[in-house]
Amino acid sequence: MDYFKEIGEKLSARCGGGELGENFPELAAGVLAEFPVPTDIGIEFMADWALGRERLPEQVNFHSGFGEPPLVVYEEPRFFAEVLHWFHGRTSIHGHGFYGAYQVLAGYSVEAEFSYRRDEEPVPGIQVGELDPRGLRLITPGDITQILPEEAFIHTVMHMGNPSLTLVIRNRGELVQYDYAMNGLGIDAHRDSQTHVRQAQVLCAYHAANPEGFATRFLEFLQAGDAHRLARILKEMERELDPEFLVGEIRELAVARFGSVGELIIDSLTQTIRGNMIWDEVAETEDPAMQLRTSLLDLFPENEDLLKVVGRTFPDRDPADVLDSWAETVTKIS
Repeated sequence: MDYFKEIGEKLSARCGGGELGENFPELAAGVLAEFPVPTDIGIEFMADWALGRERLPEQVNFHSGFGEPPLVVYEEPRFFAEVLHWFHGRTSIHGHGFYGAYQVLAGYSVEAEFSYRRDEEPVPGIQVGELDPRGLRLITPGDITQILPEEAFIHTVMHMGNPSLTLVIRNRGELVQYDYAMNGLGIDAHRDSQTHVRQAQVLCAYHAANPEGFATRFLEFLQAGDAHRLARILKEMERELDPEFLVGEIRELAVARFGSVGELIIDSLTQTIRGNMIWDEVAETEDPAMQLRTSLLDLFPENEDLLKVVGRTFPDRDPADVLDSWAETVTKIS
């Protein structure tokens, strides 16, 4: 019997008829808990599953860009299940436009959860506020988490594995989903996303064809549109842009047009670029314990901040002991 089909059919029957909303995370998590994760699950298992079929379930997430790749393994009119393949890296800090649950199948990850205080929305699709890390935990195969929508569940997941695999079950919600930066900037991740993704791709193609003329054309493009478009385009092109260009002429333009919001946008991108460099280092590190320690520098460059969040999550334990136990666990898993 197909492991994923069994889960999907059991959940579909348990949901009964009608819309899926606030009750869905508990239902999905409950069904996931009833099916032990196969001991042999990994990249070979997923390759056998995907490549051994004449037709896959409808890939309803085909344009999501979330996962490496995201593979739909079950779908019905109200919800779908997808296995997200992740190599070394961290997701954006994000809320969710849907209800659901997820379970780690293979590999391991560190999840940081946040609360967010929204102070203002200077333009549609941009929020400014304060992001506060309130929990940090190691998640390993079998661990299940309920997904609540929008600001009720804001998190980022640092994935380590080759790959790590996550099974996500989600309703077909169309709620607003924001990405956040540690400086408190929030950006609507789906507003005009098709336009922004394609525009960024055209700009990347222009850069490849005419690198000498790219800077002038790019700055000319950024003279139009609102702050949300600026933020989304820069995010889409974060690995394409020269850091000196970003903190120089692009920053000057952003601040001149959008003031403090422009400054926040550039600061969030420089944080992301710094984080990408850390994850490049993680990918080159073979020792799992060292991978774990290095990955945590992305969100917590200061050890004091890291220990504070770990202590908040595990108030009855010494934070350093918690991190040591995580290092032992990931070494055993690997």
